[in-house]
Amino acid sequence: MKAKYLGLDLSSPIVVSSSPYTASIGNVEQCVRNGAGAVVLKSIFEEQIYRQAASLDRMEGYGDAGEYLERYLGEAYKAELLELVSDAAKTGIPVIGSINCAGAGDAWIEYAAAMQQAGASALELNIFLLPTDRRASAQEIESHYAGIVRKVVAEVTIPVSVKLPMRLTNVLSVGDALLGRGAGGLVLYNRFFEPDIDIEKMCLVNGDPFSEPGELRNVLRSTALCAHALPQLDIAVSTGVHDGAAAVKSLLCGAAAVQVCTAIHKYGYEVIGEMNRFIDAWAARQGFESLDEFRGRMDYGSSEGDFYQRVQYMKYFPHDTE
Repeated sequence: MKAKYLGLDLSSPIVVSSSPYTASIGNVEQCVRNGAGAVVLKSIFEEQIYRQAASLDRMEGYGDAGEYLERYLGEAYKAELLELVSDAAKTGIPVIGSINCAGAGDAWIEYAAAMQQAGASALELNIFLLPTDRRASAQEIESHYAGIVRKVVAEVTIPVSVKLPMRLTNVLSVGDALLGRGAGGLVLYNRFFEPDIDIEKMCLVNGDPFSEPGELRNVLRSTALCAHALPQLDIAVSTGVHDGAAAVKSLLCGAAAVQVCTAIHKYGYEVIGEMNRFIDAWAARQGFESLDEFRGRMDYGSSEGDFYQRVQYMKYFPHDTE
């Protein structure tokens, strides 16, 4: 079923999110063969360059080596990424470049412009500024998001979306600020590295990086709210989409597309085609011939809108237990 996301014509609303499954041209071709509507290429991470440069600098023992290595590694890293953008664009599928914005420096403008020149159809800015300063207000931190978007949008002509963190005080306010700076879409939500603790060894260990189907429910409410309050922004759901039913729920709430990653990890690239077939079969049963006929039918402005306002359980648990 055809879709439109960030002004791009997609053959399907299923988009493969930034992940190892979009990190090579071979993997991108797998996405294409299985019916993905678009791919978000593996993110470029500024901190990877800095960390590698710092490590080599310590090994070399030269005082000014870090600056040279940082520049050299950055150029090599960028060249590899741009080659992937160029090769992926030749497959004929819309290619969305992804930048993990750790800060508001001008380096991101350079990467964004280079991705557009290499053939990216759109950009996805992956932004999360970890609040570690107790004196910084939520408004102050979130204003940096808008600042990054403003700088990038000023330098490119392709659409720009922002992948937001789940921990925001008011996603509508943030979305409105990003819209005002030129963003064309929101991706809900980013999935971060979450450390766990081994209590026997008393050390930090990696947490599970994959989503669970139940996590979709938290995103549906935000999607329904944003799709209604900010119709100028295209919403993509990116957490908990494991099957075709989850995709349909997201589209009914107003999403323009859904992004998948964990589903591919669990079931292989074939899950993309299975999800497409489910959407088509469901739409046929309901009498819909196009996505526009049902997208947003259950957003916040629908007859079910009041249901989204309920945030506390009132009747699902017994009043007393023995």
